[in-house]
Amino acid sequence: MSTKFAAAMSQISLSKEGAKMEESKKKVYILNKNVQDSIFFFFLAVALMVYALINHYNTPGIEWKLSPYLFPVLISVFIGILSVSLMAYGIRQIRTKTDSDDNAIVYWQKVSFTIFIAVCYYVIMEIISFVPATVLFLVVMLLFLGERRIWLIALISIVSSLSIYLLFGVILHVMLP
Repeated sequence: MSTKFAAAMSQISLSKEGAKMEESKKKVYILNKNVQDSIFFFFLAVALMVYALINHYNTPGIEWKLSPYLFPVLISVFIGILSVSLMAYGIRQIRTKTDSDDNAIVYWQKVSFTIFIAVCYYVIMEIISFVPATVLFLVVMLLFLGERRIWLIALISIVSSLSIYLLFGVILHVMLP
């Protein structure tokens, strides 16, 4: 009788150790930077998809091929695919015990400034239209990235903005914001 009891207790302790090991594996996955980033980008892709679909269906009389929300849908699908790929890479790092780039330096001031400028671009685009807002955005970003040749900044900003407008707005008949 005591051997059965000892065997049962042994099984219970093994199952508890197994549960602890499973819990520690989960923590390892969550602590991996690539897994964290992939989760963030996956939710970003889902949010962008929801935003684009809601706005498309709330805009009456626009077909998908002319919808300005077609490209955000395509971008969200692309981001979703890349986030799954990043998740697989992170899991592969954990299983092969490869060092990740967790010690990479993040320059939060530069990241914050870039996000701020992108939000300003979005707001200004509603006021002054696509082409001038894009020219202004590209000028600011090129200066921020260190380009100092004025002629090159002007050339890149104007040619890029007009090319996008002509390609999407005129040739493909996609409504630009």
